[in-house]
Amino acid sequence: MKSDSKIYRFFFGRRGETRLPFGAMLLILVPFLIVGSYFQNRKYNALLANPEHTSTIISNIGYIGNDGPIIYYSFTVNGVTYNGGMHANGLAVGDSIGVVYQKDNPENNMTVFQYYDGPSYGFVSAFVILVIFLVVIRWRKIHRRYNDRCPELERSGACMIYCTPKEYIFLTGYRISGCFMSSPPIKFVPLDCTNAEFEDTLMMIFHASLHDKYVELKSSELIKAMKQRSWRQLYLHSTSVLLKHDGRTLEILPTRKATDGKGLEYDYDRALSFDLDTASWKDIITSTRKLLNNNETER
Repeated sequence: MKSDSKIYRFFFGRRGETRLPFGAMLLILVPFLIVGSYFQNRKYNALLANPEHTSTIISNIGYIGNDGPIIYYSFTVNGVTYNGGMHANGLAVGDSIGVVYQKDNPENNMTVFQYYDGPSYGFVSAFVILVIFLVVIRWRKIHRRYNDRCPELERSGACMIYCTPKEYIFLTGYRISGCFMSSPPIKFVPLDCTNAEFEDTLMMIFHASLHDKYVELKSSELIKAMKQRSWRQLYLHSTSVLLKHDGRTLEILPTRKATDGKGLEYDYDRALSFDLDTASWKDIITSTRKLLNNNETER
């Protein structure tokens, strides 16, 4: 299965993602469900095969968290005292209660209420509800439409994107002394990529901008890492934009040839700004790609 497919991402996350993948969560939770169900059923079945009935009184009532009262009882078999308890409402200390215990193992016991209700699958139901909730959240995230609201972005981050004749090159932007400096990680995406692939890469770069460490490279080292012959060739045969955000506003700054003929400068006349609380994420992605394709965007 390809690592960029939606099914793969649903279970294992994107390549390089640091959060716990959904598949890993299932691998952790499912064994607990299986083991818990096995021991609970085994205990009840053993009691069902060799039951013995008695009666006793409630010796104490306790509370743990917000789960309601727990009644405690004890009973004696062949001179040996055994204890038990259960969650129950409407009972008081001194009330009589029926108890069923395993004749050859009185340690395995429960109240008659529990015995005739059968095994409790409350934790199983809770687990199933949790899994369904996680599946819905994960599925909606993987299949989110690109006209939905913008994703939440932490603090401030930046990404420099070059559009060459062959591919998009994404560089991570780090805020150093008030300026954004480019450094690895560097991502390469084909020009015919989907909006989803474009956005996934952009989000990985924004995440790196906040959480990865800036690595200072010489210009010659950085251009080599970008798999380009020289900065001059890159400037001549590509377009580029800087995307930066402060968590609330995202700004797209396209570049143009510098007036002195050396390098690039920002073209503020074509810059775009988006309020992340109200903007369309689809518009942001589309506008970015239009600028990279050297087309004028609607303002």
